[in-house]
Amino acid sequence: MSNKVIFTHINYIGNVGDFNCSPFDYYKFPFDIEVIHYMDFMGALGDNSNFPHHKFKDRIIVVGGGGLITTKTNHLQEILRYLIENNKVILWGVGSNTNHEVDWDILNHPNILLAGVRDRVYGINAEYLPCPSCKHPSFDNPHPSPKGLGFHAHRASQIPMEGDKILNNVSIEEIISFLSSKEEIITTSYHGTYWSQLLEKKVLHYNENEVVGSKYLNLKQGINICNSENYKELLTISSKSVGLLKESRYLNDKFYTKVVDIIQNLQQ
Repeated sequence: MSNKVIFTHINYIGNVGDFNCSPFDYYKFPFDIEVIHYMDFMGALGDNSNFPHHKFKDRIIVVGGGGLITTKTNHLQEILRYLIENNKVILWGVGSNTNHEVDWDILNHPNILLAGVRDRVYGINAEYLPCPSCKHPSFDNPHPSPKGLGFHAHRASQIPMEGDKILNNVSIEEIISFLSSKEEIITTSYHGTYWSQLLEKKVLHYNENEVVGSKYLNLKQGINICNSENYKELLTISSKSVGLLKESRYLNDKFYTKVVDIIQNLQQ
């Protein structure tokens, strides 16, 4: 087994949440690390010459975060299954991401050394672990006088209402600064929801459809689902998530200690 530990997540620069959800960005590790884009493992599934299968076999791989647990036939799930079946894997702050039934059975494979998921779901083979982006230092500088309502939209899911808006294709510093400057947030982004809760904002998930994704339904701190007709009423009855930043950082710090111990013991 190679001593170089692989860290992987979907680091698409056009999605600020995915780009900033790797624990590699927030912790220093006492072992050699190789960082690989999660989608590059599609090449390994087909034994591409640039990503040969033998290079990703019997390795230690830390996966996270991001919404990578979906349905059995989803391509994200196929990559995750491939990594788990051929390596020793640690899941760090990964979450569900589907409008259908979540395949939590993937967590039962013996090659998973440790599993921390950002969903609050009972009865699965994992511990609750929020996205490690909570460790970003921008959360330590909240706006001194937040005012008004802000809209934070996923680039693929716009919000058709007038007001101050920001998309999720800018830097995490810009997003957190914007969210921090507002008292209330309406968002179509998972990380916009999570980061607003960390900042103790009133936040609603905007959705005009009847189907709501698992990543919102399984949030530890529940969230109201709004549309353009009822958002004002829902804001008046919604509450802030108090203390979530401190708790999320504590859980990630504790998980970090477990990860280091497990990997160092394997490498001895």
